[in-house]
Amino acid sequence: MYIKFWGTRGSIPTAVTAETIRDKIRMALEGAAGLNLDNKAVLNSYLDRLPLTIQGTAGGNTPCIEIRSGDQLLILDAGSGLRPLGQDLMMKGFAKGYHQADFLITHTHWDHIQGFPFFVPAFIPNNVFTFHSPFEDLSDRFDKQQHEVFFPVPTSYMSATFNFNHITPNEWVQVGRFRVYPMRLSHPGMAYGYRVDDGEKTVVCATDSEYKRVDPASTERYVDFFRNTDLLIFDAQYSLSEALDRPDWGHSTAIMGAELARRANVKRLALSHHDPTSSDKKIWEAKDQAEAFLMHHPSQYNCEVIVAHDGLELEL
Repeated sequence: MYIKFWGTRGSIPTAVTAETIRDKIRMALEGAAGLNLDNKAVLNSYLDRLPLTIQGTAGGNTPCIEIRSGDQLLILDAGSGLRPLGQDLMMKGFAKGYHQADFLITHTHWDHIQGFPFFVPAFIPNNVFTFHSPFEDLSDRFDKQQHEVFFPVPTSYMSATFNFNHITPNEWVQVGRFRVYPMRLSHPGMAYGYRVDDGEKTVVCATDSEYKRVDPASTERYVDFFRNTDLLIFDAQYSLSEALDRPDWGHSTAIMGAELARRANVKRLALSHHDPTSSDKKIWEAKDQAEAFLMHHPSQYNCEVIVAHDGLELEL
């Protein structure tokens, strides 16, 4: 199973500021003191060694994940990250039509659907896109987003074929070669997580969820949902203090992700849905905190913690 993150920011797309870029340049130059940067090999080697917090960024697009198994494409959510994914697909055959893909939609808050009006493959005749979700009115929700008072181009102008498949929570459904299990999460307006299995590997996406109580009885259904997965994509939007100050906002923390991953024997925990106010430094510090928590709370299996960032590619 192949995974690529095209958008990992929560709430609203977030551009890197000029001040942030300047700070990264300053830190890179400070670390290069004494090196012969006229030598391209030395320069490239130095750049490769820099942490991503300096040489790159977590990114600013809102949630969109590409999942592939064999020749099947599954797209999880349609945040602003869907726009660059669409550009990539156009270069991989979708520009000619007669290509297809499946979507899983966790919910329809703006940050999870705002990329769809800019998804160029949807304007190409004979492309086919099937949307799977527990929302019976999903088609209507997409139409409303592109009503003329909000957006100049209606969905009726899009030339591709759209199919909408209502699926039932807490039941397995076959989507091509994938088996998919949706489960309701704790989030305002209702949101769903998905467990996706291709027969060899399993990924669970559980962004946009809050865990107010951590006792075994309250978390049992989540632990069962996450159990033994190869990759858990988890909502780590807030620090612990932020989560305590924002009850009922529907988001969680890296520490909670680490605890639930530990209980569920998760192999790899990807922290995602980063807050628009979170700097790269703060995002990677959350990873360090989750790793420290796991070191002090050992379990039978070691869980690797990673930061999901725009452009991250994984082979499970």
